[in-house]
Amino acid sequence: MALLKSPRLRAGIVAIAVCLGGGANLRAQTAAVPIEANVKAVFLFNFAKYVTWPPVNLGERSPAEVRVCVTANDAFFALLKAAVQGEDIDGKPLLPIALEGLDEAKTCQILYVGDSRTADAKAWFEAVKGSQVLTVADGPLNDDSVIAFVRDSNRIRFDINRAAASRRNLNVSSKLLRLAREVRDR
Repeated sequence: MALLKSPRLRAGIVAIAVCLGGGANLRAQTAAVPIEANVKAVFLFNFAKYVTWPPVNLGERSPAEVRVCVTANDAFFALLKAAVQGEDIDGKPLLPIALEGLDEAKTCQILYVGDSRTADAKAWFEAVKGSQVLTVADGPLNDDSVIAFVRDSNRIRFDINRAAASRRNLNVSSKLLRLAREVRDR
């Protein structure tokens, strides 16, 4: 106990404690990013269960697989690939796709573009305009995104734009609508 009476030693112990505590906090913040990305990858898989892509034309066949596409993020693509590996929806395998160009986007059933406010996201939205593609983005809902990931009290939640889904001829299950933080009809 006599050691703790020394102001110099006490200051050293406090400095070590702060450093150790700060290191733990830094590790927790670093770990949160992959956890957040992993949660989003699993959400994309689950969205496929609760959205349907009805045939546009009479007698038209639906695709043989569900293509879940991401734009230029190798780390996120790896997480998505792990989340959907071996999974299927109504007998259709989920196929993760890392897009290389805008033209490929129209072949997707689900398109995740990252931050909806970037110029890149706007270009991806424009590339699938009028197509039957479930567009998913980070940030606030806009006219182009059907589903938007949002942070709510340190949790990842999602909002749904039913008007955007309707414009894309997508049916969103009432079960998914009930889970959404916010549902916008306009």
